[in-house]
Amino acid sequence: MGRRSTELNTIGLVVNPAAGKDIRRLVAHGSVFGNREKVNYTIRILLGFDQITTAPIKLIYMPDPYELIETVIDEVGKSLKNIEFEKAPITVFGDEADTTHFAQYISKKPNVSALVVLGGDGTNRLVAKYSRKIPLFSISAGTNNVFADNIEPTICGMALGYFINGWVKKDQVLERKKILRIFQENIEKGIALVDVVLLDKKEIGARAVWDSSLVKLVVVTQTDSMKTGLSTIVDRVIKISSQDPYGGYVFPNRSGRMVGVPIAPGLVQKIGIGEWGYLQENQSIPINHTDGIIALDGERELPVRSGEKWTVLLDRNGPVKANINQIMEKVR
Repeated sequence: MGRRSTELNTIGLVVNPAAGKDIRRLVAHGSVFGNREKVNYTIRILLGFDQITTAPIKLIYMPDPYELIETVIDEVGKSLKNIEFEKAPITVFGDEADTTHFAQYISKKPNVSALVVLGGDGTNRLVAKYSRKIPLFSISAGTNNVFADNIEPTICGMALGYFINGWVKKDQVLERKKILRIFQENIEKGIALVDVVLLDKKEIGARAVWDSSLVKLVVVTQTDSMKTGLSTIVDRVIKISSQDPYGGYVFPNRSGRMVGVPIAPGLVQKIGIGEWGYLQENQSIPINHTDGIIALDGERELPVRSGEKWTVLLDRNGPVKANINQIMEKVR
């Protein structure tokens, strides 16, 4: 049915212990995605993979303060016949720096065939900045995720096994994703996988965004009517798939047409739609504001001060992501 691949024999694994625990559990009704559930998800991914793959692989994982992967190894390590575990030699800080340092480390390793990311869009954003051509298998473990897939982990593991062993053609199941690049003057300050939002707020405070009245601009790579989050503001006027060659934007205006927007689970807010439009490849949109905060993929990141020149640019040469549905469809 398939053939054994000998080209790529290493897989990276990121499990973010902080994903699924932000303030939206307090201000809305998002589910808490605890560490025990992350361990369960990881076990299901690895069991699904191990029962499909025919080639032994090395799995290099990101260490964390809670030793989530060590727990996985203790519980099912002996039953995984085709996986050799290796902890990445990075210093653990217990914050997003761990993900960044791991992504930098794994991107320099030879023969890395895939990166499995269990986290939210924010986690995937940190990984995508360095993953380059390494395919991402992204499983949602956060809130308001559009980039990360909400899929049964066992299926992800099976798809990974089929992919690693060459049962599917890479050009049929891998997709180059769009990103938004944020510049201050001509210096890149960050990227976003799904949305860049300008907030009328002077201090970062809690990183998650849940108050739509603060939103002055939303720029997106894609929209999804079946998801929650700030990108749904644009979804109310433009439908944009992840494969469309363009993005879109909305300048909210309280005097504009009012629409209901699902900002977070159980939290629907009214917002007025002002100017809106499409953003083409390599096209920039200026961020003009006296003082504010730029949020990337739903998390407040960058302070904007009066007189500074900021722009957002759409780039179609973002990370490579595996289409898990396509993999499973093509394996018969």
